[in-house]
Amino acid sequence: MLPGARIFVAIVFTIIGASFFATTGALYYEFGHQTNSNTWIPLATFYSHLFIFFPLFGILALVAFFIPACAFVDMYWRHVPWGRLRFGLGLLSVLAISVAAGMGLGSGQLRSIWEVKPDVLTQDPGEPAGCNAAQQTCLRVPVLEALSDVRARSSDRIGMSQFVRDCTPDPLIETPPEQLARRYCFASRTLVDAATCCRAQERFGQAIRQMFEPEANRSLTVQVHKAMLPFKIFFLLMLFLIGLLLAIRRREIGKHYGAWILKIERGVLIGAVAMLFFPVMNLAFLQSSGLLYGTALDSVYRSISWPMMAAFGLWALLLLFFFFRDVDKDIETVARIAGVVGSALAIMKYQLIVDHAVWFMGAGASIVTLGMIAAMVGVAFVAIVVQPKRKRAAPQEPAQV
Repeated sequence: MLPGARIFVAIVFTIIGASFFATTGALYYEFGHQTNSNTWIPLATFYSHLFIFFPLFGILALVAFFIPACAFVDMYWRHVPWGRLRFGLGLLSVLAISVAAGMGLGSGQLRSIWEVKPDVLTQDPGEPAGCNAAQQTCLRVPVLEALSDVRARSSDRIGMSQFVRDCTPDPLIETPPEQLARRYCFASRTLVDAATCCRAQERFGQAIRQMFEPEANRSLTVQVHKAMLPFKIFFLLMLFLIGLLLAIRRREIGKHYGAWILKIERGVLIGAVAMLFFPVMNLAFLQSSGLLYGTALDSVYRSISWPMMAAFGLWALLLLFFFFRDVDKDIETVARIAGVVGSALAIMKYQLIVDHAVWFMGAGASIVTLGMIAAMVGVAFVAIVVQPKRKRAAPQEPAQV
């Protein structure tokens, strides 16, 4: 394997990893250090798919995919016909898509809470100004109060999906009893029917949008995020394509990189598992977002979330079936069966998984659960570093004369 391939991948991965820490660091600096408060914690857990996934699982995926990526670069540079040209054109294409997608994801009606400066959020009086949620006089409670309420309730109970109301019911069907039932609404902190809660959630989203519109009200974090977003998109596209192409060229990998095959396979498998946390944490965010914003507000990110999550799920299954070959056959069979069964359970028990994800690694995540996640990542790091040794072939019996 060429030293140049390792150097190139190391530089690219280092830049991407730094972008992961930059966004979360900006959130801590602006909403924690500068304000001398813990506001950054509920924001980080509510938007865990952005502020927690990338510094933990994203870095783990980079480390896991380092050797596979080096093999990928080396293979296209030396062994694939027209490989250098194809590699260069592919790299430029992914870069262009990442920049364009980064610009497009900032559009839509839905604005994030952390996109507004802390002092502007602190001065938000709710609607009407100075209302009291305990006396049920709020059409919309202050933004930070609602966020803290979501975090507190999500930490205390598993299962917040029943509080997400359908704000776009079918007008051709009679209003179902569920829409008339009074349930807790986080945007107003009162027990109301679905229509009333949806109006409060609409006001909540509009309030954040209005606070965000003046340039002077926009946070430092959103500026850092906007600059770093193309790196995150490039990371997702890069791992997706590397894993896909390595699976397609599995025979060539075994032919040219036999001495590295165990490291490549283990890295791909651990990286694939790490990336599966992205759709799970994304689903947790979408559910928590539905508690505050409702389901009527539009955003580009929300519209592409489901296709993106389905793509990564299929990608992980593809890698499982194409790369788990050079280990014990019994383990290989068990792993593949587990992958199929796990996929079926994820489809059938989707809502249960999301409810637990909100509590464990989403809006309700605590120091304990985050510590458990960090420990899981640490164990995975050890599994990458401590590579298994290739089994020696058993000595053959001498032929009987």
